[in-house]
Amino acid sequence: GKRLPPSVFLLPPPPEESSGPLPTLSLTCLARGFFPADIDVQWQKNQEKIQDFGKSAWNSGPEKE
Repeated sequence: GKRLPPSVFLLPPPPEESSGPLPTLSLTCLARGFFPADIDVQWQKNQEKIQDFGKSAWNSGPEKE
């Protein structure tokens, strides 16, 4: 099939997190619409890969062509 780059969206933390007492916030990255299914996703800070960025979650993969 035709290679398709992902559309990438960075979602902000939920409002209750930003108003809470904890010094950390959650960021969510949504990548969709890509093909083939194998992609590499990295978090970076100042253009350098972050080795241990906490939790990650994956869903069923790319959308169908």
